[in-house]
Amino acid sequence: MSLHLQRRARAVDALAAAGIDMLVCGRQDHINYITGAHQLWTAGTRPFGPVCTLNVATGEIFLLSTWDEGVPDDIDLDHLHGITWNGAIIYQRLAANPGMATAQRVGVDAWSPGMAGLLSAVAPEAEIVPVDDVLLSARRTKLPSEVDAIRAACAVAAVGADAAIAHPGTDVQRLAAGVEAMALAGSSTPAGEPQVDGPIVDFGCIRSHYEGGLGRTTGGAPSDTRPHAALIAACVPGATGRDLRLAAPDGDWLIRGLGMGFEPPVINARYGTHETLEANMVLSVSATTGAEYARDTVLVTESTPEILSPEEP
Repeated sequence: MSLHLQRRARAVDALAAAGIDMLVCGRQDHINYITGAHQLWTAGTRPFGPVCTLNVATGEIFLLSTWDEGVPDDIDLDHLHGITWNGAIIYQRLAANPGMATAQRVGVDAWSPGMAGLLSAVAPEAEIVPVDDVLLSARRTKLPSEVDAIRAACAVAAVGADAAIAHPGTDVQRLAAGVEAMALAGSSTPAGEPQVDGPIVDFGCIRSHYEGGLGRTTGGAPSDTRPHAALIAACVPGATGRDLRLAAPDGDWLIRGLGMGFEPPVINARYGTHETLEANMVLSVSATTGAEYARDTVLVTESTPEILSPEEP
């Protein structure tokens, strides 16, 4: 089964367990997870729009896309619709989705008050509920193919970091060299802002929807990586945020979920005390001790945590 169909099955199971009949998505990460479609990337902020709808019972999807390039074959062409900010047209499209008029519970991610009113009109019998937590829970642990995709993204990020380290110019020139190298290696979409600040280099990217990244202190004497290694070693199933605080080094540190960008959990010296790690989570683990900085992408396994070492992209 294709990866996006495996992901969709997970999402459908989670939504069904929450009693959701119809899903209306506006967040790009949830849309990518459920549909597998490669849509145009946009920068900046934008208001919520019903980009994707899913009938939980039938698996039927309607998707905002002006063409079928990058859209999987399991989404019918007549289920694609073009861009509009005309409220009347949006209303007609939502009302035409099979199951919407009779839905008892409609789940929405990152919605706005105006959209709540619109959905109440097209689904008059339904309770409108937020489902961000439901979808993020389904995404919390990673399938084997997702881990492979994250590893490939790590490889692209490593190409960028290596290029920045090798470049003899200023920090700005080194950063530009790293971003260009990432683009040539397979991704022109950084995950956050790349960092080149003297000896500290940190690069991340989004490749095929998935994030990978790493960071290091370079040059000079060999770095003392023991505090960072101890924090990684503590990332085992059942470890709580409190346990990770005990293993953390003095200085700044952060453990966060990683998948289709920034995901829960978020654990550091102030947040995430009651979070609990599970096998098959993928985490970004970073620590700064004195002048030394390190970040790795880590898979939580049933035994020893695995650093997703970059392979050829």
